[in-house]
Amino acid sequence: MRFPDPSPAEYAVNTAVVVLTLAVLQYTGWLSDDPAGLDPVFLAVVAVTFPVFSYLLAVLAANVRWIPE
Repeated sequence: MRFPDPSPAEYAVNTAVVVLTLAVLQYTGWLSDDPAGLDPVFLAVVAVTFPVFSYLLAVLAANVRWIPE
């Protein structure tokens, strides 16, 4: 089994972009009926789980030949 050697800075930037995008969408009301309302627990869960699942997808891509890296 091969494990990728990811750049922590790349994961940090990608996570920040995803969390900020979701925060803007929540604040404007695109994701809920209550505009100007942020859900900090949801954003914290996304900030923790996004890098984990991104790494798991990178491991899958490194070990399956038909998935391009």
